[in-house]
Amino acid sequence: MRRPMIFIAIAFGSGIAAAFFSQAHQAIWIGILAAAAALAQVGNRLQVRLQLTKVCLFVCVFSMGGWWNQTCADQPDSMVQQVGRQVRIEGLVTDIQQKDQGYAMTVKTEDSRTLVHYYGKLDDYRDLTGSWAAFCGTPELAQERRNPGCFDYRLYLQSCGIGTVMTTSSVELLAIKSAAFLRLTSRIKGGLEYKLERFTDQEVKAMALAMLFGDRSAMSEDTYEDFQRNGTAHILAVSGLHIGVVYGFFAFLWRGRKGALFYIGALFFLLSYMALASFSPSVVRAGTMIILHLGAGLLHRRYDLLSAASFTFVLMLCYNPIQLFHVGFQLSFLAVASLGVILPFVQRFYQGVFLSSLAIQAGMAPFTAYVFNYVSLGALLANLPIIFLAGILLPVGIVMLVLSGVSDRIFEFCAFFFEQGCRLLVWINDFFYAGGKTSFDVASPPVFLLAFYYGILFFFVCEKGRILFIRRKKARLIAGAAVILITAMTAAAAVDDGFSKAQIVFVDVGQGDCIHVRTPEGKNYLFDGGGSIRYDVGKKILKPYLLKNGVKKVDAAFVTHLHEDHYGGIRSLAREGLVETIGVFEGNRLKEKELKHETGARMLYLYEGQSVKLGEGVYVDILAPERASGKEYEKLAADEEDENASSLIMKLRWGQVSLLITGDIDQEGERLLLDRYSGSTTLTATILKVAHHGSKYSSSGDFLQAVSPRAAVIQVGKNNFGHPAKAVIEKCGEKDIMVYRNDTSGAIGICLEKGGRGISIQKMIE
Repeated sequence: MRRPMIFIAIAFGSGIAAAFFSQAHQAIWIGILAAAAALAQVGNRLQVRLQLTKVCLFVCVFSMGGWWNQTCADQPDSMVQQVGRQVRIEGLVTDIQQKDQGYAMTVKTEDSRTLVHYYGKLDDYRDLTGSWAAFCGTPELAQERRNPGCFDYRLYLQSCGIGTVMTTSSVELLAIKSAAFLRLTSRIKGGLEYKLERFTDQEVKAMALAMLFGDRSAMSEDTYEDFQRNGTAHILAVSGLHIGVVYGFFAFLWRGRKGALFYIGALFFLLSYMALASFSPSVVRAGTMIILHLGAGLLHRRYDLLSAASFTFVLMLCYNPIQLFHVGFQLSFLAVASLGVILPFVQRFYQGVFLSSLAIQAGMAPFTAYVFNYVSLGALLANLPIIFLAGILLPVGIVMLVLSGVSDRIFEFCAFFFEQGCRLLVWINDFFYAGGKTSFDVASPPVFLLAFYYGILFFFVCEKGRILFIRRKKARLIAGAAVILITAMTAAAAVDDGFSKAQIVFVDVGQGDCIHVRTPEGKNYLFDGGGSIRYDVGKKILKPYLLKNGVKKVDAAFVTHLHEDHYGGIRSLAREGLVETIGVFEGNRLKEKELKHETGARMLYLYEGQSVKLGEGVYVDILAPERASGKEYEKLAADEEDENASSLIMKLRWGQVSLLITGDIDQEGERLLLDRYSGSTTLTATILKVAHHGSKYSSSGDFLQAVSPRAAVIQVGKNNFGHPAKAVIEKCGEKDIMVYRNDTSGAIGICLEKGGRGISIQKMIE
């Protein structure tokens, strides 16, 4: 076996992934390990084929990875045990950043790490890093994934080694031991930040902190998004490129013989820079690989890129196996794999300046599309000048870092040069981004296709695969393709949350309503879209949800009424280009100019008695409000407080299954519906979307009796209105109606049985 570390890394990482998704007990992994070891021993004695021995070794390392992941997961965490209780903790502040008009501090106690949020005033917040402090608050588990395919904040923090989050109202510094090295690195960063504020503007300061330390807290969201969507954001997050430039700069400055002293100096220089960059996964990966390169030079051994990457991969996962699910970790190792495997293959056909960029894009583009939901056509061209310029600016930044406490005059000169370079950097990025014309939103490819693509790509372009292909080893090629196919199917099954089969999804948008309907023909419709005056629900929640679940365009959106918590997300989606037709009550025709101006969408006006066909056997009936005269509509438009009462009441019919959508009507509105449809089964529905987020003024007993749903869904989030009311839940319980809530269960999926005869219900959070 030429590169055994690659074999070990794949097996170890696969075991961690299997343990994470299966949650199997440690004893099971020990049993698998023992069985595989015994089988390998028997095979060795019987002198069976080498392939069986390799399989047994793979299973051994695989089971070790699973056992290690489960062992780490079962480690006691005192803060997790205190979740929901008011506590006082004392710990070492290892990192602090300004965020959302407050501060986010990572606090390390004896057996845990907690993310502490503080929204008070700190005169010099960087002085806290490396200090011991006390905090009072209530630790909580971070928010887990609430919508299918979307960001899992809890898993992200776990991949960073953080188990709980807490908000505190006070910070008490303790006059006990401190971490001198952490305090020193924080003061160095603080000194540079202070000087940058004196000699440059806010934008340049933000760029410098991002490029040098990966700290993007001072950057404007729009600027970072432009770099991200153009495929050049890696220069704003300390990565392998930065570590390589730093090492190259040190080697350039070292004029003496590159002996043992050089290696020791380079090691110290790299470790210091890694500490300044807070030991992010990409920094640790790149730094460790360069340290291995230094060690190989010192010992006069050959350095192999892929073997070094594999060793680093295993080493980092031994420290924290959940890092495997950190996007930065995944992107960093995928970039190395692309350079180590794809680059030599591409080199056989092309030797131009875009060689590395082509190899990187072939390896990174599908995964980038899956994670970030965009494809940048300008990335291939933009990265060449941007990386070249960054290679100049980074050494200048390091010089500024050194001079920040020495000479103001030289620092000012370097800062001026750095400022002009940053402006050129932004201009180049804007030029290739072309106002967004070179970047396109894409739906996430299915996990099966993604895994199959990478399996086929790396298997057939790697050295071993090419040899098998050249020698026409058909049996082995077919066996390899079969393994890739089985692996892809397993990966798809592992990440399947059950929502892929749901035709109706009550999307969790916080305190607001949003229902996503998928028809048999693959058309997609939204009923309301949530919204908040403090948060862009459409762009931050709905757009990622749709793209992650394969929806590039919404065929139409229906809005019950124009209150922010129902209409805001739809308005934002329309601006993003995902919605072109919006259905509203006809009474809003008077606001047509305003609605078209803020959405750019075509308006569809609805009223009682209409029925809209969404797909084969799928209809939405408009039950209220009734059509009125122009003068009555003018009166309605003048009375915005009556907007809830004029909510569109819609009934979705799908075979024998139906859903009653009630907007924000109160019990008076329910009474009008009861009177209007008295003696008929029009209001009867399989599922009821409970009105007004479960307000105590809605859901009367008579109305629940008339609808007689099997299930009731309350779309509600954290709020100060007392939603949902206890009385509403009790009334549903008295009538044997199952109640589902977004605030406790996340997204709610409705899976229709064949022919629309019945339903099964899926919860995002059990």
